[in-house]
Amino acid sequence: MTHWRVASKVKPLTFLVKASRSVLRGARFFRFTHRIAIAAMFGLVAIIASAPAARAHPHVWLDTQATMIFTGKKISAIRMVWVFDDMFSLTVMDQFDHNHDRRFFDAENDEVRDNAFIALADIGFLTYLRRNEKVMKIAGFQDFVADITDDGRVKYSFTLNLAEPVDPIADQIGLSVYDSEYYIDVGFAKDNPISFSGNDGITCSYKMGEDDKHRIYYDMVSPQRADITCH
Repeated sequence: MTHWRVASKVKPLTFLVKASRSVLRGARFFRFTHRIAIAAMFGLVAIIASAPAARAHPHVWLDTQATMIFTGKKISAIRMVWVFDDMFSLTVMDQFDHNHDRRFFDAENDEVRDNAFIALADIGFLTYLRRNEKVMKIAGFQDFVADITDDGRVKYSFTLNLAEPVDPIADQIGLSVYDSEYYIDVGFAKDNPISFSGNDGITCSYKMGEDDKHRIYYDMVSPQRADITCH
């Protein structure tokens, strides 16, 4: 895989022993619905089965790039590009590339969208845009395109619309893309992980790092985060 990555800070496994049973019980419903969404994305019900192999993490690896789309001086949408690992890509191609031309055209593209992508709306499409540490709501998506790269990896391209534009000049903006259950290991692409579009007259930059404030998977994994500043 080619994503940008720094060494994750992992707490000892003894944390799992200390975890509150009541908290875990209270989280069961969220985890179940989360796994249903991920299973729909995989197209594999076995992901949520109780077999020992299903308990291993992660299952899928994903490289992501994000373009911050401006309307006026505010970010109103995010254009995402996801590129999956070889094994998951083979699964998607086997299910949806019916004519084996290594492309998803017309009805095939719609099938990928409706059966292996749209369920992720329930968990925010794995995308966490924070304004002053508050997660901003995703209003929906558009322009979904599934494709296959020259080296045989499935690629999703789509735009996420924000329910409320954010001001990267006045506020602190951070972007993370992750699966909180760690079925998917998401990493920002090594080349051009973050770009900007429509920011006329505004200079923007980003800094990559780990988000230790919002750790995942029993507090053992720090997601990657891009902190965005504009002036």
